[in-house]
Amino acid sequence: MSDLIRQSRFLLWWVVASVGLLGLVGCAKIQQPPKVETESHILSEPRAESLGSLWDPDNGRAYMFEDLRASRVGDIVVVQIVEQHRGSKKANTTADRQSNLSAGVSGGAFGINTLAEKFAQYFDVNANTSNDFEGDGSTSREDTLTGTIAAKVVEVFPNGDMRIQGKRHVKVNSETQTMTIKGIVRRIDLDTQNRVLSSAVADADISYTGLGVVDDVQRPGWGTRIFNWLTPF
Repeated sequence: MSDLIRQSRFLLWWVVASVGLLGLVGCAKIQQPPKVETESHILSEPRAESLGSLWDPDNGRAYMFEDLRASRVGDIVVVQIVEQHRGSKKANTTADRQSNLSAGVSGGAFGINTLAEKFAQYFDVNANTSNDFEGDGSTSREDTLTGTIAAKVVEVFPNGDMRIQGKRHVKVNSETQTMTIKGIVRRIDLDTQNRVLSSAVADADISYTGLGVVDDVQRPGWGTRIFNWLTPF
């Protein structure tokens, strides 16, 4: 009877543990590529053409001397991403301190020598202290990201600066690569081809992520993650 109770308890604990592990697995979220909310803009209807006229005021190329760089909502800006960051830090500290202390009793005239000799053994003090400390630490980091992405002007500020947003999805063999960019650019930083370097984008938010088989094998399995979460060491 006791063996049956023991087996029932073991089975109960095994069921509880299995349900707990399944609950932890169910709480895990599948990584999704970052979402960039792009504003939809309704294009105005083209103006009615005047009969017998070749002039189209809505055609930007109709103005021979007009600057064709992006300046309006909906214009396209090509961002050349050239991000290269390198940082390092090193610290070295050394401290050394030594102290010596010596005290005793000695006599002089008036017969004090005899008294000093009696108490010398009780008042003879000699102490030495030494303290050494040495610390050394260093850290370094290097990141590089290059690429090209087209972004759309979604807002134009009163001073002429433009807010841009863009995203690009590339899928190859069930592996999806996603690049997104958001930020603010100055019109003066655009070249004649509406290109701008990422280093000139203010409040830049650039991300490059992947989702697929390659991304899955770069992370430990859920069992390993649960074990690392449960272990206190």
